[in-house]
Amino acid sequence: MKLTAFLGSPRAQGNTDILADRVLAGARDAGLRVEAVALRKLRIRPCTGCEKCWQGERACVLNDDMSVLYETIASSDILLFATPVYWYAPTAIMKAFIDRLVVFNRPQGRPLIEGKKAVIVVAYEEEGPKAAEPLVRMFEMSFDYLGVLLVGRVVADGVGPKGAVLEKPEVLEQAYEMGRRLG
Repeated sequence: MKLTAFLGSPRAQGNTDILADRVLAGARDAGLRVEAVALRKLRIRPCTGCEKCWQGERACVLNDDMSVLYETIASSDILLFATPVYWYAPTAIMKAFIDRLVVFNRPQGRPLIEGKKAVIVVAYEEEGPKAAEPLVRMFEMSFDYLGVLLVGRVVADGVGPKGAVLEKPEVLEQAYEMGRRLG
């Protein structure tokens, strides 16, 4: 089985990346093949809503790095979406990535994603669960729409400064154990 993590933080090796790395470590130790894709390094244009993906054989008419990610998604058994909370939502790079998943909703794309498992990793500065609720709900609704099963989540509050999550061993352990359970 293969787990692919899509890292949606613009900040390399920040709290979101650290938590995703812990999930991947647990999954690797449980025998899964793992891969991490840093969306910040890619060129992913926003969906234009042209609906040409519904009219032809090609998944998307936009010529950017997302075309490679469609195959990565299709060949993965479990998808990990990692993003910090920006204004009660995912980062712009994560949102552009999610919007481009529309190609999996067309008849040719549905069998390539339906039934896959997903986990989310969310980190944010505010204290308490309220700030992450809209973001978590967006993922739940999006996965439900695509027929993807949300099987786990790590939500870490109070971790604004880079590396602050390292001072929360219980959250790091939760992330690692979630990865192990995926195996």
